[in-house]
Amino acid sequence: MTLGEVDVGDLVHNACELFGPIAEDKGVSLTCRVPDKIILSGDIRMIQRMLSNILDNAVKYTPPGGKVEVLVSKNEKQDVIVSVQDTGVGISEVDLPRIFQRFYRCDQSRSQAGTGLGLSLARAIARAHGGDITVVSRPSQGSTFTIVLPKSVSS
Repeated sequence: MTLGEVDVGDLVHNACELFGPIAEDKGVSLTCRVPDKIILSGDIRMIQRMLSNILDNAVKYTPPGGKVEVLVSKNEKQDVIVSVQDTGVGISEVDLPRIFQRFYRCDQSRSQAGTGLGLSLARAIARAHGGDITVVSRPSQGSTFTIVLPKSVSS
């Protein structure tokens, strides 16, 4: 892992610009609320990959007319919080505990292209940075993935 100063706000803004046309073509509203500067110590490429995996899933599993909203903030400990909320298909209670396992794919995702590695990789990246990813989801109502990253990586 190559650590450096990372502006997560800038990375999220760029990711939203990248996925904006894909969402628009699909009829999905993508909005991002990002502060000007939100800096942490991390590996820029790994964080980009993590954000891309989460945002790709949000757009992919949100039907036309749905919404994806990305929010970046800090908590009281100055950890960086990235929340990706969608109005997509949601994840069943049966699948929820297993979605971060390598190669696991929920029933509704089996018709979509993919290997089942995106979420396990995203969580591994968050944890390599001393953080984590959690999810709250309800079938047919959507999901909220929350990434928490500390301001600096502990060694």
